[in-house]
Amino acid sequence: MMLKSLSAARNPWRYPAGRFLTLAIVGAFALSACSGPGAAPSEATPKEFSCDTQAASDADASLTFFTAAGTAEYAQSLSDAFMKEYPKITVKLQTEADNNYNTVLPRLLASDNPPDLAIPNDLIGAVKDGLVTNLDACAAKFEWEKEIPSSALAAGRVSEGGIGSGSLYQGGGASGPLVGVFYNRELAERIGLDKIPTTVDEFETALKSAKDAGVTPIVASNADGLTGHLFNLLLGTYMGPQDLLNVVWRTPDATLDSPEAKEATAVLEKWADAGYFNADANAINQDASYGQFAAGQGLFLVSGTWVTQSLPESFDGKYGIFPFPAKDASSPQVSMTNNQLAMSIASRSKSKEAAALFLDFLSTPEAAAVASDAGYPSALNTTAGAEVTLDQKIDEQIQAGYATIAADNGFDNWLNNATPEVNTKMTEQLQSLLAGRTDANSMVNALQATYAASRDK
Repeated sequence: MMLKSLSAARNPWRYPAGRFLTLAIVGAFALSACSGPGAAPSEATPKEFSCDTQAASDADASLTFFTAAGTAEYAQSLSDAFMKEYPKITVKLQTEADNNYNTVLPRLLASDNPPDLAIPNDLIGAVKDGLVTNLDACAAKFEWEKEIPSSALAAGRVSEGGIGSGSLYQGGGASGPLVGVFYNRELAERIGLDKIPTTVDEFETALKSAKDAGVTPIVASNADGLTGHLFNLLLGTYMGPQDLLNVVWRTPDATLDSPEAKEATAVLEKWADAGYFNADANAINQDASYGQFAAGQGLFLVSGTWVTQSLPESFDGKYGIFPFPAKDASSPQVSMTNNQLAMSIASRSKSKEAAALFLDFLSTPEAAAVASDAGYPSALNTTAGAEVTLDQKIDEQIQAGYATIAADNGFDNWLNNATPEVNTKMTEQLQSLLAGRTDANSMVNALQATYAASRDK
């Protein structure tokens, strides 16, 4: 993978081939090229976008960047770096709670005053409803196919066959978060955790050891449904990453009604019944869970590397992260990721040319550096293949963990990105499961029913 400098965006010079290659980025999106058919989109963009940005860099313009609250600090840093390069273009953030983002975004994109830039997780639906701009002209103009791996671009392509081929609707660079298991170093030492758990059984042993030592095994927030990170990790681990991706991308015959999905959910139910979560999990949101974790009130926190921007500086050096363990020694390690340096332009945006400059900026080293500082593995990093150990610094663990997942071809996506209705239902079901009001089979059946009813809307 090659990342261009800002000057390279305006001349043919490129870095030497492979200089900034990372297996992590390639692995994250290699799965997208092999997805099956999905819902047929019917683009309703008023007219083809020519991506004529020649005058946009020197003209006053204002962009609105819609982002989830959990990534707002990163989005602001990215916007600041862009405005430094294009001082006449102002970027303003519009934020929404993480658990509401998928539900709110389609309505905003369909409004008369939509955000110019956003990351629609339901890209098929956004294309089908004509909410996002066809970026083929931008891809040609900025030569993105020479800059960005085809496997990364594939995640932003939509055709009648679904995601993975066809016209481009998300553009930019290629970098994303690692979702895994954060741990408190002091508490890990107290319970005798002396190596990274690499299987679910080993992880469960650590959970039991913490519980027996009077330490809360997992600090979770479930008022906002963010136990969903752990649930999605379990789904991908037991179903396999491709089967989960097929559900998220709504490929024909994709289903949650499988023994593997129910086995994954049963593991979560067992851990809840064993008291492995904080007692107030259903009552607190993510900020409160971060506070508990940083205060030493729990051994593990299951989340993404955006958390590094929210934990207090006084906690720096006192925590680490490792990839979620594999089902067994012969199975891959799995994680969710998305292309945090790729986004869409609203079809009703009044500043498409300036927005296109923002997308092209995303494939520069300056933008990749912002991603790296925000805890997202960057294409500028070359540590792919490194082993994750408990004594590494967290930035080393993030890069090595990302590479571990990539080596196993284990990246997938969040189930709640399948449809807005699934997102809402999953939060409801997770709260019921932790409260003991439902069981694994009933939860999967409810999610499958919601998925089947909403996937082709």
